[in-house]
Amino acid sequence: MLYTDTESGEILEFITNLKGLDALTIALLYRNRWVVEVLFKQIKQNFELKYFLSDTENGIKIQIWTALILNLLFTVLHKRIIEAEDFSTMVMVAAKNLSSYINLEKFLFYSEAYFKSIFQKDLHNLQTELLLSG
Repeated sequence: MLYTDTESGEILEFITNLKGLDALTIALLYRNRWVVEVLFKQIKQNFELKYFLSDTENGIKIQIWTALILNLLFTVLHKRIIEAEDFSTMVMVAAKNLSSYINLEKFLFYSEAYFKSIFQKDLHNLQTELLLSG
């Protein structure tokens, strides 16, 4: 099946078993396939879908839906932050701080100021403890 790209004038040839579709539809499917491939790669790299935690169909669906929702949330957060870290770094920081009481959005927006405030509080608490124990 031959398709001529209207932007570049390039002639593309596709081999397909979808005989009922026209060349434009096949070209669009092929182009959008790579968007989906990039999404799958991002999800597999960042959200631990190498192994399924359940053997049941419902358990696997829950794990996949959770990864998709997390990917969407982190994508929105990544786009909102002007000086954002790399997407993978942002996900890793969130994973490492699951048991801490930090506001992830504030932390990523104002990371330098947030670090200073955390360390100042810790330093003040340490000084107070030393004074009380001495």
